[in-house]
Amino acid sequence: MRARRARGRGVDGATGMSRALIVVDVQRDFCEGGTLAASDTRSLLAPLQSFIAEARDAGVKIVFTQDWHPANHSSFARNGGPWPVHCVAGTRGAELMPPIEAGAGDLEIRKGQEVDAAGYSGFENTGLRAQLQELNVEAVAVCGVATEYCVRATALDAKQAGLQVAVLTDLIRPVSAAATVPTLLELAGLGIAPAVSQSWL
Repeated sequence: MRARRARGRGVDGATGMSRALIVVDVQRDFCEGGTLAASDTRSLLAPLQSFIAEARDAGVKIVFTQDWHPANHSSFARNGGPWPVHCVAGTRGAELMPPIEAGAGDLEIRKGQEVDAAGYSGFENTGLRAQLQELNVEAVAVCGVATEYCVRATALDAKQAGLQVAVLTDLIRPVSAAATVPTLLELAGLGIAPAVSQSWL
């Protein structure tokens, strides 16, 4: 029988660790109809919305990351980069994809704001590590898009920051479906556990 959590504190009753859920880049431009859409994001939105609500109710800290690029960002093809224009700061494409939305008390992390900053990881030049430390967070689960890019980079940096990290396999979506298994195997080999959302919560 699983130990009960201390409700309202985001603490795992079995381990005593404060926890956070990092929702990576579920933005209009990365979802169906966007300029750089991951695969099958439409099927992600309702279960992710439900799980975020459950996690909030359990006292888990919710963190949303968003690409928030300047119009001249180096990753854009028109500027010599590999990607179409996406998630330009302040545009509709950079918004969280409905019905996903941040609530009062959630952390909103904007990344890739410098022209030459790739911004794949939610920890890259954002201050997220320090904010989680201030909240005494020791364990995180990472979900969102895209599995082989920003989810991967965020999970790796969370591990590098000394956190216990899980990737929620039912709440991630890749750009290429063929990349999912190799990415998860790579992360598992580095001590980042795959988990189903309900088992983590």
